[in-house]
Amino acid sequence: AVHGLLGLVSSFLLPTVCCWALARYVLGVSLSYILHCVYLELMLKVRRSLCNEGAANPAPPPLTREQRAAPLRGVRVRTPQSYTTCGQTLPPSKKVSTLYSKGMPVGEELDYPHSGHSGRPAREELACGAVEDDAWRERLQCLREGAEVHRQVRQYLQQQVRPGLELRGLAEMVEKGTAVAVGFDPKQPLRRGWAFPTGLSLNEVAAHDTVNPGDPSRWLKPNDVLKVDFGVQVEGHILDCAFSLSFDPMHDELMQAVQDATNEGIRCSGPDALVAEIGGSIREVMEAGEVHRPDGTVFPVKSIKNLTGHSIAPYRIHAGKSLPSVNTGGSVRMLCGELWAIETFGSVGGVGYVTGLGNCSHFMRPSTDPPSKLQRSALSESALSLLEIIDHRFSTLAFCPRWLVQEAARCKSPLLKGCDQRWWSAPLNELCNIGVVNRYPPLADLPGAYTAQYEHTVLLGPRGKEVLTRGMDY
Repeated sequence: AVHGLLGLVSSFLLPTVCCWALARYVLGVSLSYILHCVYLELMLKVRRSLCNEGAANPAPPPLTREQRAAPLRGVRVRTPQSYTTCGQTLPPSKKVSTLYSKGMPVGEELDYPHSGHSGRPAREELACGAVEDDAWRERLQCLREGAEVHRQVRQYLQQQVRPGLELRGLAEMVEKGTAVAVGFDPKQPLRRGWAFPTGLSLNEVAAHDTVNPGDPSRWLKPNDVLKVDFGVQVEGHILDCAFSLSFDPMHDELMQAVQDATNEGIRCSGPDALVAEIGGSIREVMEAGEVHRPDGTVFPVKSIKNLTGHSIAPYRIHAGKSLPSVNTGGSVRMLCGELWAIETFGSVGGVGYVTGLGNCSHFMRPSTDPPSKLQRSALSESALSLLEIIDHRFSTLAFCPRWLVQEAARCKSPLLKGCDQRWWSAPLNELCNIGVVNRYPPLADLPGAYTAQYEHTVLLGPRGKEVLTRGMDY
């Protein structure tokens, strides 16, 4: 009996305890969360293999007069008269910094909640180190300027977007407007400009999708739900903000549930707050939502378990901490002085989990460290030349192949010789394969599912938090 008991301990209990300890103390999450994610990933792969994914249609969709005139849903659209009251034009043609001589517009200022996870001043003072000195005020002005750029660009986009527009045109609209409004200087590309590629993710694709050079055309259809996710940086201070839009009322309940969940995450955030507890509150709000289809079918809204908000540092979009949309059981806390991208993702008709799918369009250097001698020996001259372009233009900011093509053309790189639109693919793959550059592929739920996203950047100050990117649109 004793030997049998020892055998049970060694074969079952000991591995279970080791897995629990690994999850809790190394990964910082609960074992049940990891097992649930493993189950969802397996289920997603099985169900995706049974789906017939239709080929993309390279022709623009045929549209009726009613579809062309359908109002935009998911945000409140600003009128042209209201938009230009600050002195900006349509499209944006003036630097935001020239429009506000007395200081940048302030975001939504909120007090911290005084219950549960927050409101312990002594601990906040010890943990924070955030002092409202000159460096803090300079940082705050940079963040507020970037936030105003984001508001003006996205509100211009919201006035222009219509069914039948090509996604490439939408990306160019965002990027040209951002470059003008922020005052991008190609001679000093890291001072101010884009923070990461313009995300244009359709339907079941929740994040990390944009248009690559040489891709077939994709068009916005009347029943699509589109996530628009783009960032602005001023002196390295990053604003990360996203919204969802559609022209079909069947997506209203999904978009509202996700927007409510993001606002709940903002409400609960503050110094000393446990991010796992905030994730539990986000899930509770989001999954209270339901989607009612015209045929009477009711679908639950599912929180996407493996997409998270995150802390932000200068020139680094992901600074190390994550804010899940579920309670992962972790012990990480928010601290005063931190900058957070509070974003949530919801899914209808899927499993509430995403995996990589399709051609990768988002890339990023994990650090500014040069390749080791071993890595350099494995790289071709083309890959080394491309790495020079990446380091000079983007450093640790995320980028996409369209931007590589633009920068190579600006500096007249010899890499452009020939007529291949995808000349960047082979050298970029080399850099990724040896770990000098990381890939961030499109993340998708099941084909046929619909996903939505809302996001704001929040600064946790000593006396309260500021939702920097808040606007009248959402």
